Amino acid sequence: MRHSRLLRMGLLICCATGLIGQTGRDAYRQAYNIWQQAQANLERDAGTGGDPQVAQADRAAAAVGSFEATRVAYLKSAAAEAIERRKILKAPATRSSPDLMPPSVGNLATVELQTVTRAIARFATDKDPAIQQLRQSMERERVALAALMDTIQARQKTVAATSAAAVALEQARAKTSAAFDDQSSQLSQTVAQMEKEGAAWAQYYDKLAGAIQIPNATAPEPAPPVSTAPSVLTEAPRNESISPVPLVRYVGEWNYPVANGIFHGAQPESVDLEVHENNGHAGGTLKMRFKPSPGVKDPTLQFTFKGDIAATPTQKFTLMTSDGTPGSIELIPGPAFNLLEVNFQTDPRANKIRGGNFILLKK
Repeated sequence: MRHSRLLRMGLLICCATGLIGQTGRDAYRQAYNIWQQAQANLERDAGTGGDPQVAQADRAAAAVGSFEATRVAYLKSAAAEAIERRKILKAPATRSSPDLMPPSVGNLATVELQTVTRAIARFATDKDPAIQQLRQSMERERVALAALMDTIQARQKTVAATSAAAVALEQARAKTSAAFDDQSSQLSQTVAQMEKEGAAWAQYYDKLAGAIQIPNATAPEPAPPVSTAPSVLTEAPRNESISPVPLVRYVGEWNYPVANGIFHGAQPESVDLEVHENNGHAGGTLKMRFKPSPGVKDPTLQFTFKGDIAATPTQKFTLMTSDGTPGSIELIPGPAFNLLEVNFQTDPRANKIRGGNFILLKK
């Protein structure tokens, strides 16, 4: 029985890996939804035992393996992209060479201009026609030297300004390169954690399938109850939510972790999310502050959202920012019960954050 179950699981994993070639966020979200559908009500029905539940555990194991592999592939792709961007920033900046106009040239021109000016002054009162011609020639030389001095000064100012700009550019380049280094390091740490998580899920489903078989193989068939009471039709209790995922995966208070936070797009600095639910309707508030980025003067954002709980793992609601801008938000259960992925978009606004994607930790 165990050999045939492992063989069946292997075939399911081979089929599920078709999603791994896709490394985008949409691919691992699709894989996540497939996993959630595969494990729907599995833990609730596990106590009944039987081959259908064993087969479902196998499907859930294959689905979570596909999800973890797809997400790891996406994170590795993001890390490789950060490394490539860092390589581009390693190229040295081009600066204007001061050797194109060395200080010695300016000093020589200054000395020559002073010499010619003194000679012209000595010959100013001499009436000799030949001397006067020499003086006129010196005047033309002084004009040329003065123009050369103006050119040298302009060149020196240009070199100084270009050098200052190059220094500022180098500082910005080094800061951005360090940010890509940090991003690559964090993604590598996350990949290692996700790979351990995938192995833990595989072990969990294997043990769950084994536990399902034990009562099924040893427990006697229960005798049907005998009752002399008249038959009474009773209505099954109504499920207050149609969500296939427990509402605890959405409801509560969440925030962005202070270390090793996972995000896509604008980088959060702090996030506080509160979600509540009542009779199939959900709503809440989200307050965020992002790290500075080009084109964004106001890094803070706050909005409320509301809507009906849907029969899908991903819950989508309409939002309204504090300044009246509409948009939408998605709440996506994370790989663990205390993790929640948030994805939101708002209508475009000048100098404002208009979208974000990050994973929050339950308080």
